Amino acid sequence: MRTLYWIIIAFLATLLGAFCLPVFWFLNITGRKSQRQKLASRYAHWWGRTVLVATGSKVTVKGIKHIPPGPVVFMANHLSIFDTMLLLGYIDKSVAFVAKKELARVPVVNSLMRHVGCLYLDRQDIRQAVEIINLAAEQVRKGLSMVIFPEGTRSQTGEMAEFKSGSMKLAMKAHVPIVPVRIQGTRNIYEGNGYRIGPAQISLLVSPPIMPGDYEEMGTSRVAKMVREMVEEGWQQIALETGID
Repeated sequence: MRTLYWIIIAFLATLLGAFCLPVFWFLNITGRKSQRQKLASRYAHWWGRTVLVATGSKVTVKGIKHIPPGPVVFMANHLSIFDTMLLLGYIDKSVAFVAKKELARVPVVNSLMRHVGCLYLDRQDIRQAVEIINLAAEQVRKGLSMVIFPEGTRSQTGEMAEFKSGSMKLAMKAHVPIVPVRIQGTRNIYEGNGYRIGPAQISLLVSPPIMPGDYEEMGTSRVAKMVREMVEEGWQQIALETGID
């Protein structure tokens, strides 16, 4: 019953976005791209929260105060398809994602996410991946915060994989703060629930930022290790405070 309810809410929320698309296109062709970006981001924030709330899950967010002003690159562990909704709905900043190319095949959602500023990465095409990272860095320099999942894919077990060093290039090229984020519990909504929608206890912990001056002399591998360690510490804190694993 929960799954059916969620499908209906998710469909209606996405349908509203489809009705917004002509407005986004009009603002784009008339040169009002900043207005389009703000409106699309507001919709994405509402959509993410609405679709996640429809699962019946309880969300605990800590550390929002650590997010510095200006554009940043959020780096989070990846457990579930619901991670994107969690970050869109509960991060107190307009964000776009560097996501895998398969998501570009989803009708309506693809168009909406492109208006937000999301970019799609082909992990098998090194040249395209470099171009996307460069484009993402340019967007960040212009003021748009980005989210990247440094593991490269969702965890199939709940365990956190190594962070790919190439993921660090986005923040390093843009020369902006890296904000490590720990996500816990989202896998229990769907993937860990027999692929049916059910309520879960979810935690989102934002760690203090790593400023450009802290990483500019490091190589990408060392930065990746440092970010992963901070995300791992976030998991330990969540486990101690909430018991969520």
